[in-house]
Amino acid sequence: MTVALAATAALSQLHSDVHVADPPELPLVIGAVPYWDRDSALLSANLHARRIDVVSPWSYSVAADGTVAAPDGSAADADSALATRLGDSSIRTIPTITNTTAGEWDRDTVARVLSDPGLRHTHVDAVAALVRAHGFGGVQIDYENLLAADRAGFSSFIDELGTELHRIGGVLHVAVHAKPDEAGYGPQNEAQDYAAIARGADSVIVMAYDRHWATSTAGPIAPYDWIEEVLRYAMTQIPREKLVLGVGLYGYDWVGSTATPLTWTEVMSLAAARKARMSWDESSKSTHFGYSVDGVDHEVWFENARSVEAKVGLARRHGLGGIALWRLGGEDPSIWRLGP
Repeated sequence: MTVALAATAALSQLHSDVHVADPPELPLVIGAVPYWDRDSALLSANLHARRIDVVSPWSYSVAADGTVAAPDGSAADADSALATRLGDSSIRTIPTITNTTAGEWDRDTVARVLSDPGLRHTHVDAVAALVRAHGFGGVQIDYENLLAADRAGFSSFIDELGTELHRIGGVLHVAVHAKPDEAGYGPQNEAQDYAAIARGADSVIVMAYDRHWATSTAGPIAPYDWIEEVLRYAMTQIPREKLVLGVGLYGYDWVGSTATPLTWTEVMSLAAARKARMSWDESSKSTHFGYSVDGVDHEVWFENARSVEAKVGLARRHGLGGIALWRLGGEDPSIWRLGP
């Protein structure tokens, strides 16, 4: 059996229990478009355009002077062209701005901007100018790994940016770390005041994945019961119509406590090549398998249509504002059969 046929057979096995029905349509479906795999992500967006309301190119970051930087000079032009191309469809382009420098999370730069009212004002103006110049529908803010000391500045920034974007007809989405209570798991959670963020934002995306991550022990990336716990808290702070569930579409291949991230397509190829037998964990509603190479044990957990269906079901059951998919490109194509 070829790798492709084996992957197809494995896919059929995994999806035999997926129930395809006509549940209520979610108000909002956001698909992330990472700059490092843009072509694959945009291919997916084009193929499934009727299922997607927003594409969010992951293209911009915060500069030390409060302006908005792009990883390469063509990013803004490419995203502007994308917004123009999608202008006649129902899909909006709402790019993401992150606090990354050279591809790494950078707390220090954005913290200086957030804590200085002048730099914060410059940053708000720069973001609004980006939206106006390129015809974007708004922006998504994804500032991660901040500290508790950044909480007030971040909340003020979201309030100020939301006011300015609304003034020019744009919307503001904000991605936040998942937490089951106010304290959460550490400083990155303390930095994000859900209620204050929700007052300034149109949508708050709770990134309900990476419960097990690239440098943790192996395990389900987004366990079902954990997501329920996270949502129960989030719904006490964020109006349900603004609350968006972040859904991962990827996997990790662990050796000990070090993992390699994989798309679903890469997971399928790996499983076929290793003739791996996959298992469904009902408690976490996740799929996993193991294999060995030269005596080294690997453990793989990943998201597929069956696990995504469970998460989308939670969003519908709780009447949330939508889902945000991280990310388009290489995802299980069967997720697009899960409803309107």
